[in-house]
Amino acid sequence: DKYYNETDIIKERGLNQLTRELLLAQSSDWAFLMTTNTAKEYSAKRIRDHVYCFNKLLKELLSDSIDIMFLESLEHKNSIFNELDFRVYASRSLL
Repeated sequence: DKYYNETDIIKERGLNQLTRELLLAQSSDWAFLMTTNTAKEYSAKRIRDHVYCFNKLLKELLSDSIDIMFLESLEHKNSIFNELDFRVYASRSLL
């Protein structure tokens, strides 16, 4: 319930980007490229980068101090799923 009804636009953007980073880190493309040795190092780096960004944003969100420049850089760099709303993946009882 803590974030489900969030109205602070910066926090909403942070939560949406958290969701994007998680989806990108979990992409099956990376695992496929690693197991076929097509782009093993690149794929591993992409996973690490997305997990790092997820963790950094989560820490900032929980401490109520989102680095807007970092958030904007991620929104620009990882701009897939622009219409994503974190609430689609959320349970009111868990947030």
